Amino acid sequence: MSTNISDVHLIHRKSELETTAPPVLFIHGAFTGAWCWDEYFLPWFAAAGFDAYAIDLPGRRNRSDYGRLQEFTISDYQDAVFAVIDSFDEPPIVVGHSMGGFLAWRAAEEKDLAALVMMAPVPPTGLAAPAMQLAVTNPALAMDVAAVHAGDIANVDTLHQSMFSKSVPKQIAAQYINQFQGESQLAVAGLYNPRMPNIMGVWGTPIKIVGGDSDPLIPSAHVHWTGSICGRSAHIYEDMGHGMMLETNWLTVAEDISDWLADQGLRDTA
Repeated sequence: MSTNISDVHLIHRKSELETTAPPVLFIHGAFTGAWCWDEYFLPWFAAAGFDAYAIDLPGRRNRSDYGRLQEFTISDYQDAVFAVIDSFDEPPIVVGHSMGGFLAWRAAEEKDLAALVMMAPVPPTGLAAPAMQLAVTNPALAMDVAAVHAGDIANVDTLHQSMFSKSVPKQIAAQYINQFQGESQLAVAGLYNPRMPNIMGVWGTPIKIVGGDSDPLIPSAHVHWTGSICGRSAHIYEDMGHGMMLETNWLTVAEDISDWLADQGLRDTA
């Protein structure tokens, strides 16, 4: 189903500085929403001189289509991202996390972006390989994660172990986990479909790829694999889990992204 910008919900934090920087669009991963960026990243990037936006993908709790969550496919999510990108007056910087990283890559294949940042991304080739590694290295956690994919989001211990490093106290993690929601099983299934990335489609786009060494969902080897696909070196943070934007050391990630954007000439202030 096609998506118009009027159907899309965004959180927007306006730049606190006079700036010539492109807008930044943040795309969340599965089971979360735009709220995960608004905890730290959106206000921080606005203070750093960026107009910062976070999209709520279709079927989020605060959208009118929440009751239709299980109807949406990964293509529907992609259409929503495209609608936002097309609404900007200039090519945006797109930052995607996990499933959002997969969507961000696909956006870079088809849209003109100022830059692409992927955080603990589902590889452009799909989720099957990381899922297989988890099944081999930690079958008990893999079974628990499969239950989460099937809609069981009440297991705080599983989500704490899969989403966060040990540096995030369980009570803090629980506050975030309580905001998680079910995810479209059609969309999750779409991530498992093998696909051949369009390398030429992202040619010329500045790309940064980061991951965490304490991430069982997208282990560092698969973050490096994503980097190798586009000829970039991925950076892996120590003591960093999957939910990088909510981790104890989130500021390090935000500062590194901002500094990299400055190196690309995309953080100039007037």
